[in-house]
Amino acid sequence: MSVRDTKKLNKKDLRYLLIDSLRLYSDNVAFIDGNNPYRFSINKKTYYVLLRNVHESGDGRPNQDECRLQISKSKNFNQALNSGNDVIILGYFADEKVFTAWNPFLMRDRFNKKDSISLYSRFSKQKVAKKEQISSFRDRNDQSIISFIPDYLGLYLENLNSIHLLSDKELKELVEQSDSLNNHDADGEFDTSKGVLTITHARQKRDPNFRIRVYDAYNNKCAMCGISLELIEAAHIVPHSHELGTDEIENGISLCALHHTAYDRSLIFFNEKLDILINESKMEYLEKVGLDSGIRKFEKLAFDKIQLPKNNTLRPNVGNIKIANQTRGIFNE
Repeated sequence: MSVRDTKKLNKKDLRYLLIDSLRLYSDNVAFIDGNNPYRFSINKKTYYVLLRNVHESGDGRPNQDECRLQISKSKNFNQALNSGNDVIILGYFADEKVFTAWNPFLMRDRFNKKDSISLYSRFSKQKVAKKEQISSFRDRNDQSIISFIPDYLGLYLENLNSIHLLSDKELKELVEQSDSLNNHDADGEFDTSKGVLTITHARQKRDPNFRIRVYDAYNNKCAMCGISLELIEAAHIVPHSHELGTDEIENGISLCALHHTAYDRSLIFFNEKLDILINESKMEYLEKVGLDSGIRKFEKLAFDKIQLPKNNTLRPNVGNIKIANQTRGIFNE
């Protein structure tokens, strides 16, 4: 079984993969910093995530189903381990679009003894996870190794302390419960033989007055393309879930539904000079994962600059623009 034909994701690609995956679970996601490991906040808790492409085990290993990651200590990784935050090691198999996770608490013990470790999994288990959403197996050291589709990365992180103790049946019941709550825009708990697990599909409540003020300030038109047509939405520059994401007008901008989603997904952004820019790093990532259809058409659907309110006091705050781009993982690279 080979992954040689798979387009490998680089550090920028992996950063956007993590952001997109976490936002499938919760609105309350912010990229903080880091270049693998990355530091993220989800539902007000901070994690470091080291993410690598899964690869074959190499010559001399008899099991063709076996795959692995090789992880060595580095300055950035040591800083993460000493931060007091949870540090998670994930593998990503692009052929199946599946994450694989090893118990982070066992990994920490291993790094206390060695500077470099190998982590093994199975290609077949990743295929099962693609089909059934989640799967696990136990290695010869009785470690539970869990593979899952990106939709459940937030669920995995939120239940890090207990999830590696669950049986296959309990894991499947957990994701089913998560899906059920997500469909009803609700949160809840899941009781297993190993304890109570949390399911928090954080969706932020909106202030209707914020929407009205933004619409009025921008004359009911999209600040990026000028369209109206009852497609206008009041977008937060710093996301509403962020601790600095206020409902003040200087943190708002009027966008059509397309550009609102594109802005939140980091496809398009604007800088402190109010230039509207395509995020080329994100586009390169989407090309690698086969989601780049329509890029050229999309690039033509915007002005060169944000169309501002006539009243200067209603215009975007420059500090908010900087925070917003950082939080969405956007850099002028």
